[in-house]
Amino acid sequence: MSAAMLARKAVLAALGLFCLLPIAACAADDSGDQSEEYEDEPVGETNDELRSAVSCKEKTATAYDDGKPFSITTITVGGKLVSKPTGHAFLKMQAAADKAGVRLSLTSGFRTMAEQQALYRCYKTKKCNHGNLAAEPGYSNHQNGLAVDLSTSTWLAKNAKKYGFARTVPSESWHYEYFGGRDPGGPCTNAAQPSGDDTDVGELAPEKLDWVGITEDSTYARQVPLKVKPVDAAVVKVIYRSGNFELGTSTDAAGNFPVSYTFSAIGERTLTAEGYDSTGKKISVNAVDVTITN
Repeated sequence: MSAAMLARKAVLAALGLFCLLPIAACAADDSGDQSEEYEDEPVGETNDELRSAVSCKEKTATAYDDGKPFSITTITVGGKLVSKPTGHAFLKMQAAADKAGVRLSLTSGFRTMAEQQALYRCYKTKKCNHGNLAAEPGYSNHQNGLAVDLSTSTWLAKNAKKYGFARTVPSESWHYEYFGGRDPGGPCTNAAQPSGDDTDVGELAPEKLDWVGITEDSTYARQVPLKVKPVDAAVVKVIYRSGNFELGTSTDAAGNFPVSYTFSAIGERTLTAEGYDSTGKKISVNAVDVTITN
């Protein structure tokens, strides 16, 4: 059994999750070194907007654990496809890192079968991806919906466990897997909860804010005029976000809380408007999925 596989199963066992996997995974391992891979150390995303960008457009994907297929729900975080629970857990950890002055990036997430097949072909032919070692399709950790590659830091090494993440590849300080189990909630929980916020989504009323000029699943150029109509006069301030990234703040209720923001990167985004009352209490959140294009 490979060192990487031993480490992964040791983490699972230590967290009490090993035998929550299919029964076959709790038996003696017979997959050899099929899950071993070599990855170059990732470079963290320097664009804060893209680093924290979120699209809550859910997709159903086929994940694999030791060659066995199962379905997962994915979202997009930082331009990377991830399982919904893993993505939400990462965003909470990223928000905490931001508060500590650490820029945490997700550099690789869930891999589709086609992507893993391409990497495995490169490994076999040595004609692409530097011929890096790649796991047999269906056996890569990046196909299980738990694995992510992250920008490394002392903060991450000390705090990852608090958010349900653990290293499972001894030779790769950037490779983590999410073992928190449940979905901790986030911006894609009813498309309404900011990732660093523990407010119960059910307590917030999206009907207090109506988007103006922006509609669900529409496409917009990079410069987007953000506006929401305050249905409730109690809303005196609105903060616009995409994931953990703040797009702007407005207190101009008469002008429908206008903010003009120019996106530096194209792609799918979930835009969130948060309404606050005069005491600073958040009383409403409303989100919309859009696509930013040139």
